[in-house]
Amino acid sequence: MAHDHDSDKKYDIATFALLPMSLMLFIQMALNFYFAPQGVIFISPYLLALLAASLVMLFVLWKGQICPGQRGRLLFVLKFFALFAVGNFLYSVGFTPKHNPMLLVGVASIMLVFLFWALPDEEKLAQTMIYCGFGIVAIAMIQYLAIYWIELPSLFNWLRANNFAQLLLGVLLAGWYLMLAKSRLEGFLKLLVKIALLLLVMNYAWLIAMFYMLMKSGVAEVAMLPLAINFAVQFGILACLAWLLIGNKGKNIKNPTAWTAATFLAMSYPLTSLI
Repeated sequence: MAHDHDSDKKYDIATFALLPMSLMLFIQMALNFYFAPQGVIFISPYLLALLAASLVMLFVLWKGQICPGQRGRLLFVLKFFALFAVGNFLYSVGFTPKHNPMLLVGVASIMLVFLFWALPDEEKLAQTMIYCGFGIVAIAMIQYLAIYWIELPSLFNWLRANNFAQLLLGVLLAGWYLMLAKSRLEGFLKLLVKIALLLLVMNYAWLIAMFYMLMKSGVAEVAMLPLAINFAVQFGILACLAWLLIGNKGKNIKNPTAWTAATFLAMSYPLTSLI
């Protein structure tokens, strides 16, 4: 009976771990199918968030004071990053134009997932693989940012692929998965919330700057409603982060409702960036 109970619990955790990855994959495919112009280059609005979350997780596995049980639970939920990494890569290759500048970044995301699957218990080998993971993340993030800022520069791309919104989502995803894995790193979770607050402020500033530039270009009128919704969503995230940080006299840091609400609100940013 105990074995059945543990199996059911693991099944529930697996279901929750799949939820954000499957939702991100569905949203980006739906947006590309219904709203992208014909023949446009597909670039995932969530890939940078996945890389940011992976970076945080690599740091936890490298320096986090976690017991073997916590490590095992964390590696278990991180395996479900594979759904988005592989799904995004296959969609990018199979259903978008031949020229795909994000091909290397997609391969890097799959390599990171493989690292989470294959990370050994032997400490020295695990540390070496984690160092390799840091290198993979660095290369992938640099290329992702270079494509948006150098290869495909435009006000619309900069607004739709808001890097601060993606990094914010990545930090929140990392915290959500740590919460799901029942991590005892309360201090680190508080640090993630503070980083998320900083990114939220930077995101506000970025949106205002982009709106000002769009207004000067004469197309701001069509962006008013999405912008208002975006600001409302950001305020909702702020409320959730405040709830985590100061709710219940600072003992609310692992509240699953607040983490879930903040993460899924942050996930909506491509929907509110449509103009």
